[in-house]
Amino acid sequence: MSNDVKYLPERTLRKSQIMAIKSPLSGRVKPITEHPEPFFRFSTLGPGISVELTSHNIIAPFDGTLLQVKNAGKEYLLQANNGLKILINLYFSSEDDHINHTNIAKLNGNKISQGERLAYFDLRELTRPMIGTLCVLNAANLGPLYFSLSQVTAGVDTLLTVTKK
Repeated sequence: MSNDVKYLPERTLRKSQIMAIKSPLSGRVKPITEHPEPFFRFSTLGPGISVELTSHNIIAPFDGTLLQVKNAGKEYLLQANNGLKILINLYFSSEDDHINHTNIAKLNGNKISQGERLAYFDLRELTRPMIGTLCVLNAANLGPLYFSLSQVTAGVDTLLTVTKK
């Protein structure tokens, strides 16, 4: 399987869809190949997509379990009830940028429900936009992944669609 996430209109995807992953973030969708960090840009962990954040919430993209919160609330490891594992990573473009006021609403091992708030933070403290990245960690047995929107709202819009192999 290719590690690329490709664009396809939503109406085209409905027939081969296995799972629609709701966006955990709000903002402008960007290909992971534009990510400033090579670790993500080259899909080291697996295929993914980035969002330039316009909102301060991280929302559960599916029903499942919050496995782990790491790096002072900048990484969230989640597992869907069907076994799909994802990493949500928050990237600051400058070492000078940091978030003083992060509230993590859920802790490691907690069950999560789609649309539930996992965390929130204050974007006003940043000098440049924050980039949120969603990587599918166990995509080896899945078909291609697709995105359909250029702008997403957390908990409302589909960010990635998983298809049959």
